[in-house]
Amino acid sequence: MKTVVIIGAGFSGAVTAAQLLRHSPPDVRVVLINRSGAMARGLAYGTNSPLHLLNVPAGNMSADIDDPEHFLRFCQVGDATCTASSFVPRKIYGEYLTSVLDDAEKHCAHGVRLERIVAEVRRLQPRETGAVVELTNGQCIDADQVVLAFGNFSPLDPPGFCASMSAERYQSDPWAAGSSPASDPNRAVLLVGAGLTALDVSLGLLQSGHKGPIYMISRRGLRPLPHRPKRTDDEVSADFAARLLQATPSVRVYLQLIRREIKAARKHRLDWRDLVAALRPITPDLWIRLPIAERRRFLRHLQPYWDVHRHRVAPAAYKRFEEALETGQVRCLAGRIKSVEASVDYLRIRIQRRNEQVLEEIKAEQVINCTGPTTDLYRVKDPLIQQLCADGLIQVDTLGLGLCVNERLAVKSSSGICSSWLYYVGPMLKADYWEATAVPELRQYSKKLAVNLVDRIGRDGVGVSP
Repeated sequence: MKTVVIIGAGFSGAVTAAQLLRHSPPDVRVVLINRSGAMARGLAYGTNSPLHLLNVPAGNMSADIDDPEHFLRFCQVGDATCTASSFVPRKIYGEYLTSVLDDAEKHCAHGVRLERIVAEVRRLQPRETGAVVELTNGQCIDADQVVLAFGNFSPLDPPGFCASMSAERYQSDPWAAGSSPASDPNRAVLLVGAGLTALDVSLGLLQSGHKGPIYMISRRGLRPLPHRPKRTDDEVSADFAARLLQATPSVRVYLQLIRREIKAARKHRLDWRDLVAALRPITPDLWIRLPIAERRRFLRHLQPYWDVHRHRVAPAAYKRFEEALETGQVRCLAGRIKSVEASVDYLRIRIQRRNEQVLEEIKAEQVINCTGPTTDLYRVKDPLIQQLCADGLIQVDTLGLGLCVNERLAVKSSSGICSSWLYYVGPMLKADYWEATAVPELRQYSKKLAVNLVDRIGRDGVGVSP
């Protein structure tokens, strides 16, 4: 019996496991390992807040790339009014992923079985074929193939803050177990970062009845943008993508072409959202074409603008956020934190506003780090990641965006050799493909990886190059 171990049971791990169960030949054992008991949930879909909505309409959220309306039908069982344009609560999506995994297990071929293990992986020990997966509980699993399906890691602490500070004053990770909003609803709260995480945290505070001011600070002062309630039927020019793919691969040229197209599109009742949607299928190709120097230029100058236009929020969530902006309870600041001084009752934070020299002081009883996940694996304090880096089993991207894989998603070692037994699927594919953080892309990678693994199993998976 062949054994495939999948480490991580968020979206990528659960969907890859489901695809394997559906397509595997007999005598295959799929072992799904998660450090928490919440299989098929992950950080994104473990929330119970009704204000935390999916940022993608239900019609685009099927976990099965071959059945685009799969999730929509799931939603309509509980709510007949749900449409492809509806933005539903994330907790429903967590329930959906659980059902996807359960259904795949129920209908898999005879001799194919799923094992779910709640434990933490301590290390991977390569052997002649495959590897031994060592768990912190002392258990060891002999694996023919191993899939790394970890998602996002905790954010790095901003300058002036550290995880050892009092949790009452500073939350280093808003999604960590035990994290909770300030107990006093009248406290002033500062959110470091102004992206989707900050919006989620601010909505959570508002739902809990928070009355005090909520500051959001980022270097440029950008804030999340909403989806439209309903898309138009008009189409972007068919040759737009072709012109981009044929253009000189540079950030400046890409930007000029996109701006020019947005200006022309306005004459046809289109707006920038339609252009961003048209870019989505070719974004990995555009990223692959860019030289390292151009990728670095994009990260330094344009990524924040790309993020707010590409990763938008549900209209209802944005409306609640906008109401808090209009009343002044939520205040977005553009600037940098220059110093942090702790007192008994609050933190005195001095900031320098963008394009200004004078320092401004904010007194906040609580600061929450909303800067987003860490993607530089050298800076991740996870025992398994540290072991993989130390033993040279993975190659960390030079720009700190994730890890490097080949076209079959086989992990590259530190020397650039593709593994015959170790694979990766998840947001760390951003290093090679950039567009790898949302369901419409991740479901493609999960299916692709499952097909590759089934192919290797069919060829006996021994000594065959990845």
